Amino acid sequence: MNILLIMADQFAAHALARSRSTDAHFKTPNLDRLASVSTVFTQAYTPFPLCVPARSSMITGKYPHQLGIMNNKSADAAPRSEPGHGSQSLGHWFTAAGYDCAYAGKWHALQASASVNDGFAPIHPFGDEGLVEACHDWLGQRSGERPFLLVASFDDPHTICEYARSQPMPYGDVPAAAVAEAPPLPANFYKAPYASEAPAMEQVAAARLYGTAGFSPDDWRSYRATYAALVQRVDQRIGQLLDGIDVASTSVIFVSDHGDGDASHGWNQKTALYQECIKVPFLVQVPGRPAAVVTEPVAAVLGLLPTLCEIAGIQVPEGLAAPSALQRDGNPVVVETAFADAAALPGARTSGRALILGHWKYTVYGWGQYREQLHDLAADPQEQRNLAVENAFAPELERMRTELLRWCEETGDTAFRKRLVLPKTAPAGKHQEIFRVPY
Repeated sequence: MNILLIMADQFAAHALARSRSTDAHFKTPNLDRLASVSTVFTQAYTPFPLCVPARSSMITGKYPHQLGIMNNKSADAAPRSEPGHGSQSLGHWFTAAGYDCAYAGKWHALQASASVNDGFAPIHPFGDEGLVEACHDWLGQRSGERPFLLVASFDDPHTICEYARSQPMPYGDVPAAAVAEAPPLPANFYKAPYASEAPAMEQVAAARLYGTAGFSPDDWRSYRATYAALVQRVDQRIGQLLDGIDVASTSVIFVSDHGDGDASHGWNQKTALYQECIKVPFLVQVPGRPAAVVTEPVAAVLGLLPTLCEIAGIQVPEGLAAPSALQRDGNPVVVETAFADAAALPGARTSGRALILGHWKYTVYGWGQYREQLHDLAADPQEQRNLAVENAFAPELERMRTELLRWCEETGDTAFRKRLVLPKTAPAGKHQEIFRVPY
Protein backbone atom coordinates (compact mmCIF):
# COMPACT_ATOMS: atom_id res chain seq x y z
CA MET A 1 0.00 0.00 0.00
CA ASN A 2 1.45 3.37 -1.03
CA ILE A 3 1.21 6.02 1.69
CA LEU A 4 1.28 9.80 1.46
CA LEU A 5 1.60 11.56 4.82
CA ILE A 6 0.80 15.27 4.66
CA MET A 7 1.68 17.56 7.55
CA ALA A 8 1.05 21.24 8.15
CA ASP A 9 2.74 22.88 11.12
CA GLN A 10 0.60 24.60 13.75
CA PHE A 11 -2.63 23.75 11.91
CA ALA A 12 -5.40 23.84 14.54
CA ALA A 13 -8.14 21.22 14.47
CA HIS A 14 -10.84 23.89 14.61
CA ALA A 15 -9.80 25.09 11.13
CA LEU A 16 -11.32 22.02 9.51
CA ALA A 17 -14.87 21.87 8.20
CA ARG A 18 -16.51 19.91 11.02
CA SER A 19 -15.72 22.74 13.45
CA ARG A 20 -16.94 25.57 11.29
CA SER A 21 -20.21 26.22 13.04
CA THR A 22 -18.16 28.73 15.03
CA ASP A 23 -15.19 29.18 12.68
CA ALA A 24 -16.81 29.80 9.31
CA HIS A 25 -13.98 32.11 8.19
CA PHE A 26 -11.65 29.16 7.43
CA LYS A 27 -11.61 28.02 3.80
CA THR A 28 -10.06 24.60 3.10
CA PRO A 29 -11.76 23.17 -0.01
CA ASN A 30 -8.98 20.69 -0.76
CA LEU A 31 -8.85 19.26 2.74
CA ASP A 32 -12.65 19.19 2.74
CA ARG A 33 -12.48 17.04 -0.37
CA LEU A 34 -10.02 14.69 1.34
CA ALA A 35 -12.16 14.59 4.49
CA SER A 36 -15.21 13.52 2.47
CA VAL A 37 -13.52 10.18 1.67
CA SER A 38 -11.60 9.76 4.95
CA THR A 39 -11.99 8.63 8.51
CA VAL A 40 -12.19 11.97 10.30
CA PHE A 41 -11.05 12.02 13.93
CA THR A 42 -12.68 14.97 15.67
CA GLN A 43 -10.85 14.48 18.99
CA ALA A 44 -7.27 13.90 17.87
CA TYR A 45 -4.43 15.05 20.10
CA THR A 46 -0.73 15.77 20.04
CA PRO A 47 1.43 14.41 22.90
CA PHE A 48 3.10 17.83 23.28
CA PRO A 49 2.02 21.19 21.79
CA LEU A 50 5.46 22.15 20.46
CA CYS A 51 7.27 21.22 17.23
CA VAL A 52 10.35 19.20 18.20
CA PRO A 53 8.86 17.15 21.06
CA ALA A 54 5.71 16.38 19.05
CA ARG A 55 7.56 15.41 15.88
CA SER A 56 10.06 13.29 17.80
CA SER A 57 7.11 11.41 19.33
CA MET A 58 5.49 11.07 15.94
CA ILE A 59 8.40 9.19 14.38
CA THR A 60 9.23 7.04 17.42
CA GLY A 61 5.88 6.32 19.08
CA LYS A 62 7.36 7.39 22.43
CA TYR A 63 6.32 10.19 24.77
CA PRO A 64 8.59 13.26 24.83
CA HIS A 65 9.56 12.60 28.47
CA GLN A 66 10.60 9.07 27.49
CA LEU A 67 12.81 10.52 24.76
CA GLY A 68 14.18 13.32 26.96
CA ILE A 69 12.99 15.90 24.42
CA MET A 70 10.89 18.48 26.23
CA ASN A 71 11.59 21.67 24.27
CA ASN A 72 12.63 23.00 20.86
CA LYS A 73 16.17 23.67 22.12
CA SER A 74 16.80 19.94 21.75
CA ALA A 75 17.23 20.59 18.03
CA ASP A 76 20.21 22.84 18.70
CA ALA A 77 22.14 20.44 20.90
CA ALA A 78 21.18 16.82 20.31
CA PRO A 79 22.99 14.78 17.65
CA ARG A 80 20.94 13.71 14.67
CA SER A 81 18.95 10.52 15.22
CA GLU A 82 19.45 10.61 18.99
CA PRO A 83 17.91 9.86 21.40
CA GLY A 84 15.32 7.31 20.40
CA HIS A 85 15.52 7.97 16.67
CA GLY A 86 16.99 4.58 15.82
CA SER A 87 16.12 1.53 13.75
CA GLN A 88 12.52 1.46 14.98
CA SER A 89 11.74 5.06 14.02
CA LEU A 90 9.35 5.71 11.16
CA GLY A 91 11.64 5.97 8.13
CA HIS A 92 14.02 3.21 9.23
CA TRP A 93 11.16 0.86 10.09
CA PHE A 94 9.35 1.30 6.78
CA THR A 95 12.58 1.06 4.79
CA ALA A 96 13.32 -2.26 6.47
CA ALA A 97 9.79 -3.39 5.55
CA GLY A 98 10.52 -2.82 1.86
CA TYR A 99 9.26 0.72 1.38
CA ASP A 100 10.84 3.56 -0.55
CA CYS A 101 10.78 6.38 2.01
CA ALA A 102 11.14 10.04 1.01
CA TYR A 103 10.78 13.24 3.01
CA ALA A 104 10.05 16.75 1.75
CA GLY A 105 9.90 19.87 3.91
CA LYS A 106 10.03 20.55 7.63
CA TRP A 107 11.53 17.74 9.72
CA HIS A 108 12.37 19.22 13.15
CA ALA A 109 12.91 15.86 14.77
CA LEU A 110 15.49 16.99 15.63
CA GLN A 111 17.03 19.27 12.96
CA ALA A 112 15.11 21.50 10.57
CA SER A 113 15.63 19.28 7.49
CA ALA A 114 15.74 15.49 7.25
CA SER A 115 18.81 13.55 6.15
CA VAL A 116 19.50 9.98 5.07
CA ASN A 117 20.44 9.27 8.71
CA ASP A 118 16.78 9.74 9.60
CA GLY A 119 15.66 6.85 7.43
CA PHE A 120 14.30 8.87 4.53
CA ALA A 121 15.62 10.04 1.18
CA PRO A 122 15.52 13.82 1.62
CA ILE A 123 13.98 15.24 -1.56
CA HIS A 124 13.35 18.82 -0.41
CA PRO A 125 14.71 20.79 2.57
CA PHE A 126 12.76 22.79 5.13
CA GLY A 127 10.63 25.31 3.22
CA ASP A 128 7.30 25.33 1.39
CA GLU A 129 8.47 26.84 -1.89
CA GLY A 130 9.09 24.03 -4.37
CA LEU A 131 7.93 21.31 -1.99
CA VAL A 132 4.98 20.16 -4.11
CA GLU A 133 7.11 20.08 -7.25
CA ALA A 134 9.79 18.00 -5.49
CA CYS A 135 7.17 15.45 -4.44
CA HIS A 136 5.74 15.19 -7.94
CA ASP A 137 9.23 14.84 -9.44
CA TRP A 138 10.15 12.07 -7.02
CA LEU A 139 6.93 10.17 -7.74
CA GLY A 140 7.43 10.57 -11.48
CA GLN A 141 10.96 9.14 -11.34
CA ARG A 142 10.09 6.02 -9.34
CA SER A 143 10.09 2.61 -10.97
CA GLY A 144 7.02 1.57 -9.00
CA GLU A 145 8.43 -1.81 -8.01
CA ARG A 146 8.25 -1.09 -4.27
CA PRO A 147 5.53 0.68 -2.27
CA PHE A 148 6.35 4.18 -1.06
CA LEU A 149 6.00 6.25 2.08
CA LEU A 150 6.21 9.90 1.07
CA VAL A 151 6.03 12.66 3.70
CA ALA A 152 5.13 16.17 2.54
CA SER A 153 5.64 18.45 5.53
CA PHE A 154 4.58 22.07 5.11
CA ASP A 155 5.67 24.94 7.34
CA ASP A 156 2.52 27.07 6.95
CA PRO A 157 0.49 28.11 8.89
CA HIS A 158 3.35 28.20 11.44
CA THR A 159 4.46 31.50 9.87
CA ILE A 160 1.72 33.17 11.93
CA CYS A 161 4.48 33.35 14.56
CA GLU A 162 6.45 35.77 12.39
CA TYR A 163 3.30 37.80 11.75
CA ALA A 164 2.63 38.20 15.49
CA ARG A 165 6.20 39.41 16.06
CA SER A 166 6.05 41.84 13.10
CA GLN A 167 8.84 39.90 11.40
CA PRO A 168 9.20 39.12 7.67
CA MET A 169 7.11 36.10 6.68
CA PRO A 170 9.25 33.50 4.86
CA TYR A 171 6.82 32.77 2.00
CA GLY A 172 5.46 36.30 1.64
CA ASP A 173 2.70 38.23 3.33
CA VAL A 174 -0.96 37.38 2.90
CA PRO A 175 -3.50 40.07 1.97
CA ALA A 176 -4.43 42.17 4.97
CA ALA A 177 -8.11 42.14 5.91
CA ALA A 178 -9.93 45.24 7.07
CA VAL A 179 -10.81 44.86 10.73
CA ALA A 180 -14.52 45.11 9.97
CA GLU A 181 -14.12 42.09 7.67
CA ALA A 182 -11.94 40.08 10.07
CA PRO A 183 -13.34 37.19 12.13
CA PRO A 184 -14.88 38.04 15.49
CA LEU A 185 -13.08 37.29 18.71
CA PRO A 186 -13.74 33.73 19.89
CA ALA A 187 -16.31 33.29 22.65
CA ASN A 188 -13.53 32.21 25.03
CA PHE A 189 -11.22 35.15 24.27
CA TYR A 190 -11.42 36.69 27.73
CA LYS A 191 -9.98 35.07 30.83
CA ALA A 192 -12.41 32.63 32.41
CA PRO A 193 -13.11 32.55 36.16
CA TYR A 194 -10.76 30.19 38.00
CA ALA A 195 -8.38 30.00 35.03
CA SER A 196 -4.88 28.66 35.69
CA GLU A 197 -2.39 31.34 36.67
CA ALA A 198 0.67 29.65 35.13
CA PRO A 199 0.03 30.06 31.36
CA ALA A 200 -0.71 33.77 31.78
CA MET A 201 2.62 34.26 33.55
CA GLU A 202 4.44 32.36 30.82
CA GLN A 203 2.91 34.58 28.16
CA VAL A 204 4.12 37.68 29.99
CA ALA A 205 7.57 36.20 30.61
CA ALA A 206 7.95 35.36 26.91
CA ALA A 207 6.35 38.51 25.50
CA ARG A 208 9.05 38.82 22.83
CA LEU A 209 8.38 35.27 21.66
CA TYR A 210 4.60 35.57 21.49
CA GLY A 211 4.52 39.13 20.17
CA THR A 212 0.97 39.82 21.32
CA ALA A 213 1.51 41.58 24.65
CA GLY A 214 0.22 44.92 23.37
CA PHE A 215 -2.52 43.55 21.12
CA SER A 216 -5.86 45.33 21.11
CA PRO A 217 -9.06 43.41 20.28
CA ASP A 218 -8.72 44.68 16.70
CA ASP A 219 -5.15 43.37 16.55
CA TRP A 220 -6.39 39.96 17.65
CA ARG A 221 -9.06 39.98 14.96
CA SER A 222 -6.41 40.82 12.37
CA TYR A 223 -4.33 37.95 13.74
CA ARG A 224 -7.25 35.57 13.24
CA ALA A 225 -7.76 36.79 9.68
CA THR A 226 -4.08 36.27 8.90
CA TYR A 227 -4.04 32.81 10.45
CA ALA A 228 -7.07 31.83 8.36
CA ALA A 229 -5.34 33.15 5.23
CA LEU A 230 -2.25 31.05 6.00
CA VAL A 231 -4.45 27.99 6.50
CA GLN A 232 -6.02 28.68 3.11
CA ARG A 233 -2.60 29.11 1.50
CA VAL A 234 -1.35 25.73 2.70
CA ASP A 235 -4.66 24.15 1.69
CA GLN A 236 -4.02 25.38 -1.85
CA ARG A 237 -0.58 23.75 -1.84
CA ILE A 238 -2.09 20.53 -0.52
CA GLY A 239 -4.61 20.62 -3.34
CA GLN A 240 -1.78 20.95 -5.88
CA LEU A 241 -0.04 18.00 -4.23
CA LEU A 242 -3.14 15.81 -4.29
CA ASP A 243 -3.74 16.58 -7.97
CA GLY A 244 -0.59 14.58 -8.74
CA ILE A 245 -1.49 11.55 -6.58
CA ASP A 246 -3.35 8.40 -7.58
CA VAL A 247 -5.58 8.26 -4.51
CA ALA A 248 -7.16 5.02 -5.75
CA SER A 249 -3.93 3.21 -4.88
CA THR A 250 -2.55 5.51 -2.17
CA SER A 251 -3.50 6.00 1.46
CA VAL A 252 -3.47 9.70 2.32
CA ILE A 253 -3.11 10.89 5.91
CA PHE A 254 -3.28 14.50 7.03
CA VAL A 255 -2.12 15.60 10.47
CA SER A 256 -0.40 18.46 12.29
CA ASP A 257 2.12 18.47 15.11
CA HIS A 258 0.02 20.86 17.24
CA GLY A 259 -2.53 23.65 16.99
CA ASP A 260 -2.59 27.40 17.61
CA GLY A 261 -4.38 29.41 20.28
CA ASP A 262 -5.94 31.62 17.58
CA ALA A 263 -6.95 34.21 20.23
CA SER A 264 -8.84 31.71 22.41
CA HIS A 265 -8.07 32.49 26.07
CA GLY A 266 -6.18 35.52 24.70
CA TRP A 267 -3.51 33.07 23.52
CA ASN A 268 -1.48 32.65 20.37
CA GLN A 269 0.99 30.00 19.34
CA LYS A 270 1.17 26.70 21.23
CA THR A 271 2.75 25.10 24.38
CA ALA A 272 -0.29 25.79 26.59
CA LEU A 273 -2.68 22.91 27.26
CA TYR A 274 -5.77 24.64 25.87
CA GLN A 275 -7.85 22.60 23.43
CA GLU A 276 -6.97 24.94 20.57
CA CYS A 277 -3.28 24.16 21.09
CA ILE A 278 -3.41 20.41 21.70
CA LYS A 279 -6.08 19.21 19.27
CA VAL A 280 -4.89 18.42 15.75
CA PRO A 281 -6.63 17.59 12.48
CA PHE A 282 -6.43 13.92 11.62
CA LEU A 283 -7.77 12.54 8.33
CA VAL A 284 -7.08 8.95 7.28
CA GLN A 285 -8.06 7.96 3.74
CA VAL A 286 -7.47 4.30 2.90
CA PRO A 287 -8.57 2.93 -0.48
CA GLY A 288 -11.56 0.65 0.03
CA ARG A 289 -12.29 1.92 3.56
CA PRO A 290 -15.58 3.88 3.76
CA ALA A 291 -15.62 7.42 5.10
CA ALA A 292 -16.40 7.69 8.80
CA VAL A 293 -16.31 10.03 11.76
CA VAL A 294 -14.64 9.05 15.04
CA THR A 295 -15.50 11.18 18.06
CA GLU A 296 -13.54 9.35 20.77
CA PRO A 297 -10.26 10.92 21.92
CA VAL A 298 -7.21 9.43 20.18
CA ALA A 299 -3.46 9.98 20.53
CA ALA A 300 -3.12 10.77 16.83
CA VAL A 301 0.47 12.04 16.71
CA LEU A 302 1.89 9.63 19.30
CA GLY A 303 0.07 6.74 17.63
CA LEU A 304 0.91 7.70 14.05
CA LEU A 305 3.68 5.10 13.64
CA PRO A 306 1.47 2.11 14.57
CA THR A 307 -1.40 3.61 12.55
CA LEU A 308 0.75 3.72 9.43
CA CYS A 309 1.98 0.18 10.12
CA GLU A 310 -1.60 -1.05 10.29
CA ILE A 311 -2.45 0.67 7.02
CA ALA A 312 0.63 -0.81 5.38
CA GLY A 313 0.04 -4.27 6.83
CA ILE A 314 3.47 -4.47 8.40
CA GLN A 315 4.56 -5.44 11.90
CA VAL A 316 4.32 -2.77 14.59
CA PRO A 317 7.53 -2.06 16.56
CA GLU A 318 7.51 -3.29 20.13
CA GLY A 319 7.23 -1.05 23.16
CA LEU A 320 5.30 1.86 21.65
CA ALA A 321 3.41 4.18 23.98
CA ALA A 322 0.10 4.19 22.07
CA PRO A 323 -1.80 1.86 19.76
CA SER A 324 -2.92 2.60 16.22
CA ALA A 325 -5.63 5.25 16.12
CA LEU A 326 -7.64 2.76 14.07
CA GLN A 327 -7.60 0.38 17.05
CA ARG A 328 -8.83 2.61 19.86
CA ASP A 329 -8.36 1.10 23.33
CA GLY A 330 -10.42 3.45 25.51
CA ASN A 331 -7.42 4.48 27.59
CA PRO A 332 -6.89 8.14 28.50
CA VAL A 333 -5.05 10.43 26.11
CA VAL A 334 -2.33 12.42 27.85
CA VAL A 335 -0.66 15.59 26.64
CA GLU A 336 2.45 16.95 28.32
CA THR A 337 4.07 20.35 28.13
CA ALA A 338 6.99 22.37 29.44
CA PHE A 339 7.65 26.02 28.75
CA ALA A 340 11.02 27.55 27.95
CA ASP A 341 14.05 26.92 30.14
CA ALA A 342 14.45 29.17 33.14
CA ALA A 343 17.92 30.20 31.97
CA ALA A 344 16.34 31.91 28.99
CA LEU A 345 13.27 33.26 30.76
CA PRO A 346 13.82 34.06 34.44
CA GLY A 347 10.90 32.90 36.54
CA ALA A 348 9.59 30.57 33.85
CA ARG A 349 9.70 26.81 33.38
CA THR A 350 6.16 25.73 33.93
CA SER A 351 5.35 22.10 33.23
CA GLY A 352 1.92 20.56 32.89
CA ARG A 353 -0.13 17.53 31.94
CA ALA A 354 -3.63 17.18 30.47
CA LEU A 355 -5.54 13.91 30.63
CA ILE A 356 -8.57 13.38 28.39
CA LEU A 357 -10.87 10.48 29.20
CA GLY A 358 -14.15 10.33 27.33
CA HIS A 359 -15.65 13.81 27.49
CA TRP A 360 -13.68 14.78 30.59
CA LYS A 361 -10.45 16.76 30.55
CA TYR A 362 -8.21 17.18 33.59
CA THR A 363 -5.33 19.65 33.40
CA VAL A 364 -2.73 20.30 36.06
CA TYR A 365 0.16 22.73 35.86
CA GLY A 366 3.21 22.47 38.07
CA TRP A 367 2.49 25.60 40.07
CA GLY A 368 0.11 28.51 40.54
CA GLN A 369 -3.38 29.43 41.60
CA TYR A 370 -6.07 27.15 40.17
CA ARG A 371 -3.41 24.91 38.74
CA GLU A 372 -5.98 22.11 38.59
CA GLN A 373 -8.60 22.37 35.87
CA LEU A 374 -11.50 20.01 35.21
CA HIS A 375 -13.74 20.49 32.18
CA ASP A 376 -16.65 18.63 30.69
CA LEU A 377 -15.77 18.97 27.01
CA ALA A 378 -19.22 17.85 25.90
CA ALA A 379 -20.94 20.67 27.77
CA ASP A 380 -18.06 23.15 27.80
CA PRO A 381 -15.76 22.62 24.79
CA GLN A 382 -14.29 26.11 25.19
CA GLU A 383 -13.13 25.42 28.77
CA GLN A 384 -14.91 28.25 30.51
CA ARG A 385 -16.18 26.52 33.67
CA ASN A 386 -13.52 25.00 35.90
CA LEU A 387 -15.32 22.18 37.69
CA ALA A 388 -12.32 21.48 39.91
CA VAL A 389 -13.53 24.23 42.28
CA GLU A 390 -17.03 22.74 42.64
CA ASN A 391 -17.64 20.04 45.26
CA ALA A 392 -20.34 18.46 43.11
CA PHE A 393 -17.61 17.20 40.79
CA ALA A 394 -15.21 15.99 43.49
CA PRO A 395 -15.68 12.29 42.56
CA GLU A 396 -14.78 13.00 38.93
CA LEU A 397 -11.79 15.08 39.99
CA GLU A 398 -10.60 12.24 42.21
CA ARG A 399 -10.95 9.76 39.34
CA MET A 400 -8.90 11.94 37.01
CA ARG A 401 -6.19 12.46 39.64
CA THR A 402 -6.00 8.69 40.04
CA GLU A 403 -5.74 8.15 36.28
CA LEU A 404 -2.95 10.70 35.90
CA LEU A 405 -0.96 9.20 38.77
CA ARG A 406 -1.32 5.77 37.16
CA TRP A 407 -0.20 7.14 33.80
CA CYS A 408 2.87 8.85 35.30
CA GLU A 409 3.95 5.63 36.97
CA GLU A 410 3.27 3.41 33.95
CA THR A 411 5.18 5.67 31.55
CA GLY A 412 8.05 6.58 33.89
CA ASP A 413 7.12 10.25 34.14
CA THR A 414 8.91 10.62 37.46
CA ALA A 415 9.67 14.32 37.06
CA PHE A 416 6.05 15.42 36.86
CA ARG A 417 4.94 12.94 39.49
CA LYS A 418 6.29 15.45 42.00
CA ARG A 419 3.84 18.06 40.66
CA LEU A 420 0.69 15.94 40.89
CA VAL A 421 -2.20 16.48 43.23
CA LEU A 422 -2.43 13.01 44.71
CA PRO A 423 -5.85 11.35 44.97
CA LYS A 424 -7.17 10.69 48.44
CA THR A 425 -7.11 6.99 47.61
CA ALA A 426 -3.36 6.96 46.90
CA PRO A 427 -1.60 4.19 48.81
CA ALA A 428 -0.23 5.07 52.22
CA GLY A 429 3.31 6.28 51.91
CA LYS A 430 2.94 7.34 48.23
CA HIS A 431 3.88 10.94 49.04
CA GLN A 432 6.98 9.84 50.93
CA GLU A 433 7.93 7.50 48.08
CA ILE A 434 7.63 10.28 45.48
CA PHE A 435 9.64 12.75 47.53
CA ARG A 436 12.30 10.33 48.75
CA VAL A 437 14.57 12.59 46.69
CA PRO A 438 12.93 15.97 47.35
CA TYR A 439 13.96 17.82 44.17
